[in-house]
Amino acid sequence: MSRQTTGAGQITLMERVSATPFARVRRLLVIAVLVLGALAALAALYLQVIIQATNPVDVFFLPLMFTLFPTMGVALVYRPDKLQLVENAAYLMLVLYSLSMLVFQVRHTLPTLHTFSETMFWFPMLYLVAYLLHRRAMAFRIAATIWTASLVLGLAFTPFAELYRVRDASAFNTLLQFYISGAVYALLLYAFSRIEEGYAENRMLAYLDHLTQLPNRRYGESLLVHLFREMREGRRRFSVVMLDLDGFKKVNDRHGHDVGDRVLKRCALLIQRYLPRGARVIRWGGEEFLIVLPDHDIQAALSVAEEVRRGLERSPHEGVGVVHASLGVASCRPEDTLETLIQRADQAMYLAKQAGGNSVRVFAPGLEVSQV
Repeated sequence: MSRQTTGAGQITLMERVSATPFARVRRLLVIAVLVLGALAALAALYLQVIIQATNPVDVFFLPLMFTLFPTMGVALVYRPDKLQLVENAAYLMLVLYSLSMLVFQVRHTLPTLHTFSETMFWFPMLYLVAYLLHRRAMAFRIAATIWTASLVLGLAFTPFAELYRVRDASAFNTLLQFYISGAVYALLLYAFSRIEEGYAENRMLAYLDHLTQLPNRRYGESLLVHLFREMREGRRRFSVVMLDLDGFKKVNDRHGHDVGDRVLKRCALLIQRYLPRGARVIRWGGEEFLIVLPDHDIQAALSVAEEVRRGLERSPHEGVGVVHASLGVASCRPEDTLETLIQRADQAMYLAKQAGGNSVRVFAPGLEVSQV
């Protein structure tokens, strides 16, 4: 996919997808789960055929899962923006399979074995996955809908007259435990999600810049302290890049602060787009951003900084045009402190400013490198 923009200045869907910090990890995880799900479906169907214990639900759904899950995984490789659609489609298939299996169990397995087979042990996972895919309110509605559907189907298809005639208390106990435990799982997950979202919201407010949705300076300083500790333990090295948008005050003066805010938000997304895996970009203050590059020496950091500079250069903003940046690179040394490292990156950035902007500089004893 081309990294150039159309010049419209709008934040495109692909820019949002590529800039989301954990989107790539989540997509890879979903692909892995889909592949494992397809293999599990094939293995389950094969074992049932071998022991001649197939049922119509598995005969219908397992081949379907084996076919569709890998197809969804391949689709995600080429269309990462379809992640949410694939997640919801796979989840819907699991819900339909589980509810269909419940109908089969209450009609055939329960009257015979007086309990459910092992397959139904996985039913509560539907409630958990709902909370993994959606925020609390939506997840609770989905979980409540699934539980209600299971109750309605159970009432509709369970042969109560037959079970009552044979005085099958264990079967009634199985049904009772199934529905009570399902309600308890759903309510507990709702309670835990409220606690987790409250904690996450407080943490976000403390460490997130509200305008750009980037980590703020407080988070950046704590991250650097952690990296300093790892460096002194001999585990890793790192570099930083101080980035300042050139002439940003003129954007605010000429177009107003609303347009300036829009440009800042889009620049934040674009910077993330051109960073390697594991890098972090932090809004340091005003129009300054700090890029943290774990496991990068000075030359590797220079290459990343130049890639970011070029990316901003070829991404004009609607009604504003191109907003360039000056970037200063510094690599951490054993004797460095947080203050000295940031000071060197600042000095390098000011060298880039003095050179006319839209450039990259590194400040080090006896070494000044420019890339324009």
